Amino acid sequence: MRRLTPAAAMMLALSGTAMAAPQVATDIAPVHALAARVMAGVGAPSLIVPPGASPHGYALRPSEAAALERADVVFWVGAALTPWLEGAIDALAGDAAAVELRDAPGVALLPLREGATFAPHEHGGEDDHDQAAEAAAVEHDHEHAAEAAAHGGDHA
Repeated sequence: MRRLTPAAAMMLALSGTAMAAPQVATDIAPVHALAARVMAGVGAPSLIVPPGASPHGYALRPSEAAALERADVVFWVGAALTPWLEGAIDALAGDAAAVELRDAPGVALLPLREGATFAPHEHGGEDDHDQAAEAAAVEHDHEHAAEAAAHGGDHA
């Protein structure tokens, strides 16, 4: 497995003959979306880990293994996200350039957040979505505003 910077790998992939599209494989959907944007009009990358699957312990399907075998370039986040993929790249895509995006120049890794508090989506124990929707309807339906206000939140 050859390790290249993202720019060098994309240049390598796109430098083939005008007739042959580069064979690019990506690990997860966000990386796939980025590669697809860059490759627009030239080719389409293959996605290894389907959306919704856990990238941490994924088991390759035969079609995904075949995509790695065909790959000229593999873009992946890195072993911290997909620890099993490095071995698969070595075994199946040995001649491909592998770009570990986690280690790419200019990537700033943020510290792992544990025990952080996040702003929950709360309503003080009550679901006031209906009340907010009704208030908005009263405000915009001037003909029936008095009737809606008389119901006072009762939808029946």
